[in-house]
Amino acid sequence: MKRHDVIIIGGGPAGATLAHYLKEKGIDNVIIEKGMPFRDKVCAGGLPLNIENILPSNLKSFERNSYTKIFADYKGIHSLLADLKSSFLYGVMRAKFDQFLREGTNVHYGEKFIKYEEDNDGITVYTDKTKYSGKFLVGADGVGSFVSIQSGLAKNKRFIVAEEKEVQEEAKDKSILNVFLGYNFLGYGWTFPKEGFISSGSGALKGHFIKGTVNKFDRGITPIKVFPISLWNVAEPLAKERVALVGEAGNLVDPFTAAGIYPSILSSMLLSEVIVKNLKLETVNLEQYNELLEDKLYDEFRYARTLSNIFYPFLPLINRVILREEFINYLLELAQEGYISYKKIFKRVESTRRIPVKIAYALVKIFIR
Repeated sequence: MKRHDVIIIGGGPAGATLAHYLKEKGIDNVIIEKGMPFRDKVCAGGLPLNIENILPSNLKSFERNSYTKIFADYKGIHSLLADLKSSFLYGVMRAKFDQFLREGTNVHYGEKFIKYEEDNDGITVYTDKTKYSGKFLVGADGVGSFVSIQSGLAKNKRFIVAEEKEVQEEAKDKSILNVFLGYNFLGYGWTFPKEGFISSGSGALKGHFIKGTVNKFDRGITPIKVFPISLWNVAEPLAKERVALVGEAGNLVDPFTAAGIYPSILSSMLLSEVIVKNLKLETVNLEQYNELLEDKLYDEFRYARTLSNIFYPFLPLINRVILREEFINYLLELAQEGYISYKKIFKRVESTRRIPVKIAYALVKIFIR
């Protein structure tokens, strides 16, 4: 049996950065990854500027594309191009980015997690190849997490369905991020130009997704890949005793944009602090992680969820208010500060004098809690 202090299931951004944070503190860990190096990952690949502030010290120089302009379109009938002249978002190719994050970690590729057992002495993990023992188990195995299912953590799921295709094409202007609204109900579309590729996709709340929506604004002939995303919905425990969840395994996905990389890495940074403290004190209780998530992430997620309830259902009513240069520039300036504060946006929406937004806000307060 192979022994490690911490056993991490999943080698995406959450699992990989957790491994680095633990390694920096001299804590032995292993990643069990069912995929292979440079595994395919469908994802728009958008990263806020302050991602560098939460990455482990050796992972800040990653390959990226910077966006300084945004083109926002509503059903081809109303659009706006804003140019801030300086970066407000990064874009990465996920296969390259994930592999970069895994470099220097102890990863066992091509190995599938089966189950775990817990007793007073520790955790025993069974895979399709062998078994491991450790002091702590971390589920970083994304949407449909087996660790989540077996532990009973993060039960509350709220899914959207998304589609993506990557067209091997050099964009005319790689500095423009494109956002498409109104083409699908309760969702949006995007095109992210990158080095030699354009990543395009669309997504909508489960039950409203229609495959092929991306073809309405991207004519590139490339196979479409469809995948689920588990959005944050309510605050619930993501840790108990020796077991914890990070990233999308714990539904830590922005409920407004459906972006998951930043909260994944932030959750791993927070959990690493709790694991280090437990090992130092020789205790077995990861529940302080729940408190850190409440303090550092959940408040913003609550505002993001409320804004989502105002924004997507009422786009036909509010699109001309939203797609105004003044408001878009305000959002981009917030983005330049790092990770957009939904609390600031909500306060601005709450105090608006524009009738369509006031109506949408009033209806949300009445019908949506």
